[in-house]
Amino acid sequence: MSAAFTPAPAPHHRDALFKTLVGEREDRPDGCSDKQRGVDSFTFVDRDWVTLWYDPEHAVRSHCGGMTAYRAITTTGELLWYIAPEGKAPVYHAQCADPFEAIEHSTVALGAQNDLNLRWAFIERLAQDLRSGAQAFDITLGDVKRSPVAPVALRTLLSCLSSLGIRRVPARLVAALMKIDPSLGFVIHTAWMRSQTSADGKYRSIDPVSCKAAC
Repeated sequence: MSAAFTPAPAPHHRDALFKTLVGEREDRPDGCSDKQRGVDSFTFVDRDWVTLWYDPEHAVRSHCGGMTAYRAITTTGELLWYIAPEGKAPVYHAQCADPFEAIEHSTVALGAQNDLNLRWAFIERLAQDLRSGAQAFDITLGDVKRSPVAPVALRTLLSCLSSLGIRRVPARLVAALMKIDPSLGFVIHTAWMRSQTSADGKYRSIDPVSCKAAC
């Protein structure tokens, strides 16, 4: 008997999302509750790799002042932090409970992303090789989690497949989807790096040299 199919999480009603996001606000030291403020400031973001609402009034600055984390929630109800470098719009999301941990992750990931942008021509050739069958390897949920850009849709898909006992998908399939969502190239590269693990078992990653600029 085959296992029952587990559908991907459906988008939640906006009112329910807002109620959860308001509930994340903390009481201020003066005894007033931030939860009493309205939700007019909530900002909607729809990008290839994530669709969410974030609360500009629930912000945590890094110790160095170079990054700000905003509390956010995806349209499927996942709480996360949406990170913005100083003076710029938010560009990174992290599913950490602690905002400072989320900022640390984003600093490293943004540095790695900048480095990989310099290798984008290689990533496009790699995707082409996968689509043509010249190369072949699999992508796991771990690859998605390690990727500097991790599209929520792919993470959700692999999580659902994992519940069915399917631990990996062909990179050729993800390379085909890259024509629709180019950010999948970061995941493909992460999986390729894992596939190139050296004989001594050490995972070879790229040093995120650009991350020092954030803090």
